[in-house]
Amino acid sequence: MHTVKSLPPGSDGLPLVGETISFAKNPFRFIEERLRAHGSVFRTNVLGRRAVVIAGPEATGHFIDASQVMREGSMPPHVQELFGGRSLPLLDGETHKARKTIVLQGFSRAALTAYVPVMQRIVELYFVRWIAKGEMRWLDELKRLSIEVICTTVIGMQPGAEMDRIRDDYGILTNGFAALPVNLPGTRYNKALKARDRILAVLTRLVRERRERPSDDGLSRILEARSASGVRLTDEEAVLELHHIVIAGYIVFAELGAIVQQLTKHPDVRERLTDEIDRLAPSGSLTPEMLAAMPYLRQVTMEVKRLCPIIPAIFGKASQSFAIQNVTVPAGAMVMWALLPTHTSHGVYTDPERFDPDRFSTERAEDARHEHAFVPQGAGPATGHRCPGLDFATIFMQIFTIVLLRGFGWQLAPQGDEMDWSKTPPEPKEGIRARVFARSSE
Repeated sequence: MHTVKSLPPGSDGLPLVGETISFAKNPFRFIEERLRAHGSVFRTNVLGRRAVVIAGPEATGHFIDASQVMREGSMPPHVQELFGGRSLPLLDGETHKARKTIVLQGFSRAALTAYVPVMQRIVELYFVRWIAKGEMRWLDELKRLSIEVICTTVIGMQPGAEMDRIRDDYGILTNGFAALPVNLPGTRYNKALKARDRILAVLTRLVRERRERPSDDGLSRILEARSASGVRLTDEEAVLELHHIVIAGYIVFAELGAIVQQLTKHPDVRERLTDEIDRLAPSGSLTPEMLAAMPYLRQVTMEVKRLCPIIPAIFGKASQSFAIQNVTVPAGAMVMWALLPTHTSHGVYTDPERFDPDRFSTERAEDARHEHAFVPQGAGPATGHRCPGLDFATIFMQIFTIVLLRGFGWQLAPQGDEMDWSKTPPEPKEGIRARVFARSSE
């Protein structure tokens, strides 16, 4: 006779609203506090759904097991609305694999090699502009940089008024993810939906233009690609995937900000990394091979990714009941896999809150303690639900860091380090006020 395991510990909250109000204020703290109270799994009721939140490497294995957790119907309806329809995060099985195979052509080795000089040129131009600005809100500038890099390389857009508008709209849209799902004039969610419509109109036009006049950008590569059965994306599918890609590329701004903050707080890391750059890439054009040959740069980038909060959780849906940590996740429940606690309080790392790039050295290799120890952009094979832009984000972060350290210095203005946790990604409230100067003038 099988023992029926109990439901996860937790609370269903108030009638109708559940625990949505406290979740929306600070979803990261909401999850962390309940994990601390209940262990690596708890139940709740947020965003109109009964949910089970899971964290840690073991939980990751359950989450990426397609026989236990599906993506179809997993997101709260208001979040799916912001994505505009069914794109990769909401597909399963062969449909997902076929679509993912096509989208990955925008991030192939050949594509990334073509993007590197474009990324480097854009990043260098921004640093020159930043010197002339004097004190600035660096985070706002990093948002501009991120949207320009993703839109130039993947979409083939050129800088200008339209790109500025689309950046502003993605800022409005991402602020809607953790907002209360109230579609009334003036609410964060209503503004996000309007931003989505403006974004999709621009992307629809760009997809049609690339169909007629292909180029070397990621969108052209994706439109040309076929699945194993010879099928190409429709225009509507391409627009939705592009929307998903730009959201993911835009939010790298948070990791660029984290690089600046961590290198400011840890001058020893900054000095060691500068020495490696001076030795291996002191000037000139960068290549993917040069980036791959810089071990400490890799370690620093990984540690920034491990600790930088981006999104509170990724959504799934229990396709059948399954056991985890001696409790049962019931079939049909929304499953929320919490990323940051998987790398910190419920991970496998030594002194996990500490910024320590050497944990990724070949000698320590703490990420090798479990196959799902390091999963900042999802886990499993490339054709699974891991982010297609994983290498793109890494290369972007590395190029930014090299340009920063080999040519420039910076000074942060006196400011608090309080974060606005209601935003996606969370943002330093004072925007990382700083000035940038040429390294030779330090």
